Amino acid sequence: MDSLSNELADALSSGCEIKYYHVSSVPTRCNPIFAAAPGEKPEKTYCESNFLTVSISPNDASSEVFVYAIELLVYSTKRLTTIFVSKADSTGYLTRLARSAGSQASPLKSITSVFLAWLVKHRQRPGIRTVISLFARAQDQYLFPGSIDNCEKHVLDDRGLVRWWCKTLDPVLRAYPANNASINDYGDCKTTSQAYLIVPGFDKYETTSFYPPTYRLDPVDAKRWQHGHPLREIAITPVAPPRCLIPHFPDDPKARFLDELDDEMPDRSMSQTSASPGKKGTGMWRSVKTLEQFWETMAFRQECCSGRLVGFIWVVLTPLDIQTDSQVTASSPEPARPEAPTKRKPLRGLVKPRKPRVKLAATNSAATLTESEYYTWPEDSRGQIVLDQKDYHRANELLLRLDFAPGAEKDSTRRWVLGLASMVGITSWGKTVVGRQNVPVVDTRSDSEIATIGVQNMPTMTVRKKRKVDSLLAGRDLPQTSEASRLSASDQVQGGSRCTEETAPLTAVRPPPPVPQPHDIDVNILSSNLVRKKPKV
Repeated sequence: MDSLSNELADALSSGCEIKYYHVSSVPTRCNPIFAAAPGEKPEKTYCESNFLTVSISPNDASSEVFVYAIELLVYSTKRLTTIFVSKADSTGYLTRLARSAGSQASPLKSITSVFLAWLVKHRQRPGIRTVISLFARAQDQYLFPGSIDNCEKHVLDDRGLVRWWCKTLDPVLRAYPANNASINDYGDCKTTSQAYLIVPGFDKYETTSFYPPTYRLDPVDAKRWQHGHPLREIAITPVAPPRCLIPHFPDDPKARFLDELDDEMPDRSMSQTSASPGKKGTGMWRSVKTLEQFWETMAFRQECCSGRLVGFIWVVLTPLDIQTDSQVTASSPEPARPEAPTKRKPLRGLVKPRKPRVKLAATNSAATLTESEYYTWPEDSRGQIVLDQKDYHRANELLLRLDFAPGAEKDSTRRWVLGLASMVGITSWGKTVVGRQNVPVVDTRSDSEIATIGVQNMPTMTVRKKRKVDSLLAGRDLPQTSEASRLSASDQVQGGSRCTEETAPLTAVRPPPPVPQPHDIDVNILSSNLVRKKPKV
């Protein structure tokens, strides 16, 4: 069993059986995600795609159905490794999986945390910073067309999705010590971590409502979650224009805003990241001048207003021996200077012909490399199927053309699994994992049910209220008593009304008739229903 299977088995509850399919691509040269600063060349960037799908078989192998999928894109340069969470989606068919009473929680959060932590561990490089980046925006379906027709699928709203991702990334964050931790907290780990969150339109105090519950346990001076962004911290030149500090990811709300702002550039013929605007201008937008103004303007975008919100999350892993930009430049070999052109001598003698070499299949020199100055690609962390970028996109398009509505989900799952197997010439693939974590039995009742049961079991006390008519009748033709007797009898009646047990009847005591007062003589309501004005004394 490989490392990913072991870690998934340790995270899943005992008896939970799943099957996962891991597809990855060869690290390939791509457009840089950061625009070059004025006067500088764009960074050489490589991209590796990782796609994980999870399925269950409630009855037998013929009932296999996808329940979850996630796509991670790894962008690597000489100085930075960025793991971007591109898409994640579920089908809602996880309810068919029989789970014990103590493990009613969904395993999707554990699967996501384990896969992210596993990939981070195998893509880290000595002295190079690693960043996990994502944006949380709720959609009905991302990767499984037709899955929204399943009534069992639970679609979170924007707020719930941001909280879910913060809780999912929290175990990855806390696997490393804090930035200002003491030396004793490091142990064998020589990497620190810090998380950042920005929700456009929310201030610092409103953003704390999205943090995981563990945030409240952090010391005041060592909070693991912080309102803001690390874009200046991870940039090559922190004082560069804002367009050079913001990454450009596919299908990203802020990337679409970047493209619109680039229309204000003097030379629009240049792409966002392919060339430096140093020869044509300063690289500054006309409307947005700073990063702070960029995020303030994002709050008024259609994707971040009108009742919708988007959360941008970063987890920055910084090694203690991080290399500075000067060290990275010094470690890279200097380009060879072109030699002065020499005068070629005329060819003489016999011409020796050679046989032509026929190219039988497409090859990629990067496929044989496990490590370079731009990326690391260990063999034990590659997918079960490794494709080039062209075939990888074909596999994604195949999934997006299938139908995962109720009634067609099993056939669509089988067609995708067999379709990828036919691409590489195999008959079956995938790995089965059975959870072995002992989950303590917890009370699965809701808070309202517990509160209702608590009210039902509460000892009740009946209070019998004395009717006004009875009290008036009880006051007729009763002997007069002293003031002390009346107070004692009153206390006994009030004390007996609070008790639930039967008590002996108390002797009713007639209160003394009221003594007429001078100011009451002119008022006779019972006889004539007249109210006269009080005489002045």
